[in-house]
Amino acid sequence: MTTQVEALIKRNIFASEEEAIRELVRDYVLRQMAILQDGVLQFERKYGMNFQQFNQYLHERSALLEKKTLPTEQLQTLNAAIMQEEDDWLDWKAAREMLENWLGLRQETGA
Repeated sequence: MTTQVEALIKRNIFASEEEAIRELVRDYVLRQMAILQDGVLQFERKYGMNFQQFNQYLHERSALLEKKTLPTEQLQTLNAAIMQEEDDWLDWKAAREMLENWLGLRQETGA
């Protein structure tokens, strides 16, 4: 048993090492999930849509860029905007996947 867990048990915060570990893991998993959920919500607020809608939106904007029917200056502006949106898409996708992993871990551990 680690010194930290022993200190928690000694102060009657937890009844046993097993309870301490179970509760600490549960709190950690829930905290990680909350951080990722907040990140996903920030992207949803920023773009006013969910990830699937944003994915479609980005695809349509990229197709517009490929057509090259806009004046050069507008194409450059659109390209810069799409590059930023693609960065956000990647971060958003990673947050969603990590959240799914934490949800799976929560179910595995009963947290």
